Amino acid sequence: MLLISLLKDIVGLLKSSIPQQLQEINSMFKSKTVLLQMQSLISRYDFKNAVSEYNGDKGVKVFSTKNLLSVMLYMHMASKQSLRDVIDSLESKRNLWYHLGLQSLSRNNLSYALQNRPHQIFAKTFYTLLGRFHNERGRVHDKRFKFKMPLRTIDSTTISLCLSLFDWAHFRKKKGGIKLHVLLNNRDQLPEFVNYSNAERHDITAADSFPIASNSMYVFDKGYSCFDFLAKINTNRAYFVTRTKTNTQYRILERQKKSHPDIRADWIVQFSSYKSKDYPEKLRVVRYHDQETKKIYEFMTNNFTLSAKSIADIYKSRWDIELFFKWIKQNLKIKTFIGTSENAVRIQIWTALITFLLTEYIRFISKTSFPILKTFRVLSENLLFNMELSELLLKKPPPLIDTGRGDGVQLVLGF
Repeated sequence: MLLISLLKDIVGLLKSSIPQQLQEINSMFKSKTVLLQMQSLISRYDFKNAVSEYNGDKGVKVFSTKNLLSVMLYMHMASKQSLRDVIDSLESKRNLWYHLGLQSLSRNNLSYALQNRPHQIFAKTFYTLLGRFHNERGRVHDKRFKFKMPLRTIDSTTISLCLSLFDWAHFRKKKGGIKLHVLLNNRDQLPEFVNYSNAERHDITAADSFPIASNSMYVFDKGYSCFDFLAKINTNRAYFVTRTKTNTQYRILERQKKSHPDIRADWIVQFSSYKSKDYPEKLRVVRYHDQETKKIYEFMTNNFTLSAKSIADIYKSRWDIELFFKWIKQNLKIKTFIGTSENAVRIQIWTALITFLLTEYIRFISKTSFPILKTFRVLSENLLFNMELSELLLKKPPPLIDTGRGDGVQLVLGF
């Protein structure tokens, strides 16, 4: 009896010392799953409007476009490799279908949805979510540069495809592929515009599709450099920095003073080739010696106020988009596809970008100090657990505490 009384006193002391933690854990159990919390960041109203605009659910009785979005987010976050992998994984979690709104799920209806639901629905969902994110987060300052104008990078990455399966994606004789053209905002590391083309097409053919905002700086490699695109940027009162092509012809109008030891030349020039009429304005050429590669690079810009070293540093920032491409290829499912039609491939890429954006959005609203990769992994590992995002992404999450029911700590699974 004395021992039982002593144990009761100890339990009472423990309960009185951690009531706040118990309340937090209890509320955590009552919350939605991590996957549902992620999906809830997408406005139901906006998504429903996008589905309605493109007749996404016309004639659909069982597997809605919303169901398709849920399954695709699950696929990206859970790293499922194939159509069968996705189906088998969700088949083992039938008790969760109610929370997804699923009534039926099979290879046939998922494959049919990927082939027939308009990919434009997911594109519009991405841009709507991006706009909302920008409005809530506000302007982000890039500490690398003193100038205040937005810095944006344009580049593409090739996604290889098997030509025998993806016969619409011609690239080489025995190889298929598509190009993903992206306009990245360097300050917040978010893609602002995305376009597609067959991999066989040159980058320059996609240049005109990019929207150009005034008082912005655009950086891109030689693949996008052409008279028409440079003129478009200049006409819109924006700026560009690009590499000079080896066959570019220009005459030097003025030689400016070198402002940095690594600057080899700073010239005011004008195109002198027969196509110069397409860009008759003056330009600036900066030759820069890179200490790391020991090579001299030549850049061309229509900005005459920034220092020559700043022009070189702006071009170096183009590496941001390479890191973005590397991240999405390594962590999201855009190298292997669960559908073979062009529409299915586009849906998978758009939902991958939505997943990336949701991960960044969660980093913002949770105020976590985790980098994006760690945030993504934490979310993925706890995808079907009922845990509050703010608690999950704390640097030191509270320890799990026994509920007092004698069954230990139980995380309730559900969508």
